[in-house]
Amino acid sequence: MQYGFCHLGIVPVRKEANETSEMVTQLLFGDTFSVLDQKGERVLIENFDDNYRGWVDKKQVIEIEFDQYDSYNKSSKQFVKDAIAYVFQTNIKTKEKIIYPIYLGSQVVSQKFQLGDIIFEISESSLTKNINTTVQHLMTISLKFLSAPYLWGGKSLFGIDCSGFVQICYKQIGVRLLRDASEQATQGEDVKNLELALKGDLCFFSNKEGKITHVGIYIGNNEIIHSSGQVRIDKIDEKGIFRSDSKTYSHTLSKINRYL
Repeated sequence: MQYGFCHLGIVPVRKEANETSEMVTQLLFGDTFSVLDQKGERVLIENFDDNYRGWVDKKQVIEIEFDQYDSYNKSSKQFVKDAIAYVFQTNIKTKEKIIYPIYLGSQVVSQKFQLGDIIFEISESSLTKNINTTVQHLMTISLKFLSAPYLWGGKSLFGIDCSGFVQICYKQIGVRLLRDASEQATQGEDVKNLELALKGDLCFFSNKEGKITHVGIYIGNNEIIHSSGQVRIDKIDEKGIFRSDSKTYSHTLSKINRYL
């Protein structure tokens, strides 16, 4: 296998080549990747969208040819806009038909497309027709994730981490961000202070050593939406995130970047 496609709803990507290793990120339906190495039934992949690397189980992805990989990645994308949609999969050789769920933020090149011997079909009503690049659309998408539980390495409504949350939201408005908060902080343009921040800017937070460890989306009115325990909305000021429930600051503000 040299190139692959994620045909399942969610697939874990792990730090090492075994089932019990730490999950560092996830593939969602429609993600593609190149293969760098193989150990038994596991392959080391590099995700096309963000160049992130990790190990996946070969049984949870399908192999595609380079021309399919190249054509798919060069094509414009549509995104699943519902919490859950369903994909109809038909194998044109065996005639086998399968239906299974896919989730908010998954990408496709069209409502119906073919890779190898498999035809994929998703309800047109579950997909965005055109990518909306406005800040307001970013706000709408981010609010769909409210109360999704925090999960290290997660990128879905069933569990999502802070950088996965901002990445999947921005992806749906046509902006490709890197995977980790510290990497995302190297992208975009610097905003000098919170007073100059606009809706959609990303706020980054650092630990005691000064390393960036957290990120969230500024939504205006000194509020931020971010994944901490769950996707939630909290107050923010020049010091950091203030949680009204505990009456304490949970994160220290480090910098603000703009991408739109």
